[in-house]
Amino acid sequence: MRNFSKIRSIAQESRKAAILTHRNADPDAICSALALKRLLKTLNPRLSVVIGTPEGVNRFSENILGRFRVATEPNPNLLHVDAVFTVDTNNLQQLGSLADTVGSFEKSVVVIDHHYPHKSIEEFATLKFCDETFPSTCEMIQELYGELRIRPRRQEAVILLAGILHETGHLRLATSKTLLRVADLIKQGARVEDLFRILKLPMDDSERIARLRAAQRLRMLRFGRWVAVLSEVGSHQASAARALIGLGADLAVVGSEDENRLKLSLRSTKEFYERSGIHLGRDLAKPLGDYLNGTGGGHSLAAGVNGSGKLEQVLRRCSELIRDLTRTPHTPKSPGE
Repeated sequence: MRNFSKIRSIAQESRKAAILTHRNADPDAICSALALKRLLKTLNPRLSVVIGTPEGVNRFSENILGRFRVATEPNPNLLHVDAVFTVDTNNLQQLGSLADTVGSFEKSVVVIDHHYPHKSIEEFATLKFCDETFPSTCEMIQELYGELRIRPRRQEAVILLAGILHETGHLRLATSKTLLRVADLIKQGARVEDLFRILKLPMDDSERIARLRAAQRLRMLRFGRWVAVLSEVGSHQASAARALIGLGADLAVVGSEDENRLKLSLRSTKEFYERSGIHLGRDLAKPLGDYLNGTGGGHSLAAGVNGSGKLEQVLRRCSELIRDLTRTPHTPKSPGE
């Protein structure tokens, strides 16, 4: 990361700014936006900041917004905004209804994200801070605080910790640096035990049934030493893919098709990534998104794809990609991913 001084300049020279998350914002996106808003207001107390959440937020984020009594706007007006910041968003289409507006925005656009960057970022970003070695965007915002020599208050420390805990699966995907960052947030007054209630939701019947149906419908494929499974459910694809990994798969791809609109969730074990070198966001989700004339991206162990077409066709294409990738040696970009 670099050019932090430019963020200071943008904040101080602006009268109004917008912070935008991806569609159906998760806690990493929401908490990054909340903490970034406080940072920008510290840099310029007169700055007006709105947080935009295209197509709303997920259930975990609703809990967080309720806990901190913060309101967001699903479709903010960017007409009089001097600067746009996007968080946890690696391509333009993830901005949903705001994509065209941001894509043609003629003032400053700052992208802060921890995913493998999509080429569309180059087309609309004035500044971009994209670094896959960070397990969460909240950790990047925390780093930004440090580089600008601003200490987060207790509330911002709690918010950042909530996003980190959720994004890393309660630290299962954390790195050593993550643990040091968490320790620093705890020193600022955040308490891990206070966050478990808002970060854990009971599994409802529809999610439970989706997981069971995914297991019932799975197709198992062998690629050398690896076991990959493909399945289909109408909803809760990500949860179903995680469940299939829990059952013993090395790689799980779960999709849905609704009136020619496709959605895929991909998950893998850490061992699969470390030994095969296959990064789900870069090596599978992105080419699948391109194949569907849609979008695809994500992390090394978790990724998603949206597009249009027939599910059977894209699952077949996915299995071909996996076969080709497992035949070709890959090297992980960083042991910290």
